[in-house]
Order: sequence, then C-alpha cells, then structure tokens
Amino acid sequence: MFESEIVLDWLKTHGATILITLILAIVALYALNLISRHLKHRIQSLDDVEGSQLDKRTETIIRVIRTTGVVVIIGTALLIILEEFGVPILPLLASVGFVGLAFGLGAQTLVKDMINGMFILIEDQYTIGDAVDIGGVAGAVDSITLRRTIVRDLYGTIHHIPNGEIRVVANKSRDWSRAIIEIGITYEADVDKAINTLQQIGQVLLNDSIYAKSLMEEPVVTGIEGLDNSAVRLRLMAKTVPGVEWDVQRYLRREIRLVFAKEKIDIAFPTQEIRVVQAN
Repeated sequence: MFESEIVLDWLKTHGATILITLILAIVALYALNLISRHLKHRIQSLDDVEGSQLDKRTETIIRVIRTTGVVVIIGTALLIILEEFGVPILPLLASVGFVGLAFGLGAQTLVKDMINGMFILIEDQYTIGDAVDIGGVAGAVDSITLRRTIVRDLYGTIHHIPNGEIRVVANKSRDWSRAIIEIGITYEADVDKAINTLQQIGQVLLNDSIYAKSLMEEPVVTGIEGLDNSAVRLRLMAKTVPGVEWDVQRYLRREIRLVFAKEKIDIAFPTQEIRVVQAN
C-alpha cells in the first residue's frame, strides 16, 4: 500500500511533468514544421521562376533551420525528462569534465564546423542542387547542415564533408556556364574550312529549338589553340545557363563528328611511328 502511494505521488508530480514535456515537444516539432513550410512558400512566392537561385537558397536555409530546431527541441526535452527521473544533469556534466570538453579538440572541431557552415549559408557559397567541386569531390549538393555538407557524385556515391574542412569550393551552377569543345584536325586538313564548319555548327546550335534557349551568347570559334604533335587544335565555345553545359557539349561533339565526316575534314588521332632497324 505504501509503495503504491509513492508511485502515485511520483506520477502526479514527475509523471505529469514528463507527459507535459513530451506533449510540448511534439507540438513544438509540429509548429516548427508548419512555420518552416509556410516561410518557404512565402519566400519562394516572391519569385515566379521555378528552380531559381532564390528557391534553392530558401530550400537550403529552411532545411538547416528545421534540422537545428529538431535537435534543440529533442535535446531540451531529453534533459528535462532525465531531471524528472532523478538524473542530476549538472553534476553529470561536471563529472565528465564538461568545461574541459567544451574547449577540447572535439568541441573545437564541432564549433569550427558550425561557424564555417554559418558563413557558407550567409555568403551563399552553394545551395542544395548546385554542381560543386569540394576538396576534390565533384557532384551535386544533396544536403547542408551547420556541421556538414553532403555531396552525391556522378555514380550516386554520398560524400560527407565536414564544413570545417572546406577550404576551396568550385561552384558550377551560378550565373552562367561555358561549354568548351576542343577538336584536333590533321596537319593535312584545310584549317580555314574546319573553322568555317565549326562556325556553321555553332549557328545550327543557336537555331536549334531545344538548345537555343540554353544559350546566353552566340557560339564562338576562337581559332587555332595549339599545334600539337599530331594535331592542329581548334576550339568552339558556347556560353550557357548553369547546369546544361554538359548537354550542349554532347550535342556539339555529335554534330562535329557527323559534319566533319560529311565535309571530309580529317579528325586527328594519336599516332606512333615504329622503326625497325635490321642489324647487319
């Protein structure tokens, strides 16, 4: 009987607090999700262009806010519940050397990651969906938090990169990109004819119903870019909107291969001369 009264008293005091904490945590998580979604739609509605830079940046920042908010809410609720179960939080932290841990190597690395992550977001260095090259890892940004950046490469492999380790970022998805094709022709081929043919291919690209909208400027043939061992190297460039330069390059390579063959312009390939010397 006495033990039952103790259990009932504990449930009336600590149990009620735990229940209220859980309810408030669930409500806070729901409110966080609702508010973040509302803010996202309100901000993205300011720009009528779908998939614009504003949409990408909004998506990135909202994800970071949502992730950070979830960690704070769950962490706070967990600490309150531990207190109600009689676990002394402050002495526990002190017993493991909380002050020393805060200034330890691990904590310093964490703080460094988060500070660098804040600067990445503030300076808008990259957003979710951008094609980037970070520390030798090339791919699309899959996710960003204050602590780390996730990049998915061409093969679908996920790379987790701590923000504190990021020194140089190459962003290939901002403002404009450039499709560059270099083609080598033989020394016997007519250079002027090859240049004129490349210019015609550029005009075909400019008038193409699919790729014309991806161009920001008229394609340019720069001329002879190099005299290599077995080839005269020419270059064709096209300024495009971000993210489509690879499609434009593939289109140009196909056209060059077909048109050069039709015009009988020989494309150079590496050659190797082997001399056989017979001993007397």
